[in-house]
Amino acid sequence: MERWDERGLAIACIVAVGGSVTAALFGLSAAWQMPFLFTAVYAILRSLVPLTASRRELATLHAEVELLRRDFDRVNSSRIEHYPDASAFYQAEIDYLVNRHPRHMDAWYMRLETPDDFRASTAAFSDYFQAVLDWAGNGGSVRRLFCLGSSRGYAGWTVRHREETRHLRSYSIREVTWPIKADLMSMAIMDTSAVFLAFTVGDRVQGMRIEDREAAAYFKAYFDRHWENAREVRIATP
Repeated sequence: MERWDERGLAIACIVAVGGSVTAALFGLSAAWQMPFLFTAVYAILRSLVPLTASRRELATLHAEVELLRRDFDRVNSSRIEHYPDASAFYQAEIDYLVNRHPRHMDAWYMRLETPDDFRASTAAFSDYFQAVLDWAGNGGSVRRLFCLGSSRGYAGWTVRHREETRHLRSYSIREVTWPIKADLMSMAIMDTSAVFLAFTVGDRVQGMRIEDREAAAYFKAYFDRHWENAREVRIATP
């Protein structure tokens, strides 16, 4: 009995036993015996369940788990999240813009159909496309690279888009020609911390988010190379 609570428990047991014997000898009513009965029950339960020690052990265990979690996060800084459809993918991009507050985004649109056509067929992309414009209007910096695919609708689309977004000073677009008849990988690089990759097969979009600074730096260098060799989209003169 090294701890004070153990010594107190032993004294309570002695008092409970003494009180019960005294009540029996002098024929006291049951009401007088109840306090001693409750004391005895508590002593038995307290000896079976060391509550104070359990609280200390749980607190120590919680602290150790938190330390392990922090160490794991430091060692495993790379995170990959998969999105099974367009709705989940584009909503994740919107959430990242709204909740993580990046300062800059590099976006790469590489599909056969124009963004207007894709927006008409994919509501989730329409919301995302507009969210990027709204984010740029609120101070976000955007470089958007459009691939002019084989669709005839691409003729003049980027010029119209540049005209419609001329009020967005931090929103820049360029274009490249890539007439391969298949959708390529589209991507969005958020600062130098995360990359969203979209893969389109037919009318189905799947994607992933890679949250890793080193990987984001690779994609950004790749994007910069294409951006440097892309054509500037100028506002049409009347």
